[in-house]
Amino acid sequence: MFELINSAQAAEEVLQVGNLMINIGWWPFVFTAIKYLFIIITILLFVGIILILIRVEGGFKVRLKEAVEEAMESGRLPKTKTQREWEAISSAVESKNPEDYKNAVVLAEKLFSRVLKVANFSGSNIEERLRKIPDNQLEYKEEIIWSCNLKEKISSDDFFVVDHEEAKRAVYNFERVFKGMNII
Repeated sequence: MFELINSAQAAEEVLQVGNLMINIGWWPFVFTAIKYLFIIITILLFVGIILILIRVEGGFKVRLKEAVEEAMESGRLPKTKTQREWEAISSAVESKNPEDYKNAVVLAEKLFSRVLKVANFSGSNIEERLRKIPDNQLEYKEEIIWSCNLKEKISSDDFFVVDHEEAKRAVYNFERVFKGMNII
């Protein structure tokens, strides 16, 4: 039925189908061109996917606010207990006793650390957890870092003196973040 003719008369390869003779000498070039066309299309698709993923801005990252809301709904972060803890922190920072100021900063940082743990931001300490949060997901990140550093100074030095205004500022920084996440 099909017969490949390679005769001295024909300078090219010819496929004979019945009485029809088809010149097939150019086909390898067509297939090579199609192959390279598909390779280019594949590369363009991969580049497009990568650009889309970059543009999605953290599409695969855990969103802090949504993670906290989910933790509160599931009961891993009970709102009433958290609010009671916050009330204790607020009253401690308003106290006249300097030890209460220190305690308020330590408790506020501890509560924030627990919130991050419950929201699935892992890490051995608060600094590691904070690094995993993108800047656009946590308002007042620099202020929180300052407050955490103050807590570290308090924890590392028993004789560290905390000014009442510093303690208020640190607790206020945590309060703004907690209010932004609808925790308190």
